[in-house]
Amino acid sequence: MSTLKNISLNLQLGQTILVGKNKEPAEITKIEFHEKTGEICLNTTRGPRKALTFSLCEELTEYENPADRFR
Repeated sequence: MSTLKNISLNLQLGQTILVGKNKEPAEITKIEFHEKTGEICLNTTRGPRKALTFSLCEELTEYENPADRFR
């Protein structure tokens, strides 16, 4: 494992993420930043989550092969 020097994460309202042990889909409804603790909390359709306690979904496309989009 290597050590990271920095990390960027872009989240937006309405984005679908996977939460819980079974990786169930949930939609982000609110993003909160707590100034005193520096903590970022996400409110989702499956309840509140702390930042980085979820998985990102692969973006779904209507094409099996991404190159088919341009053919």
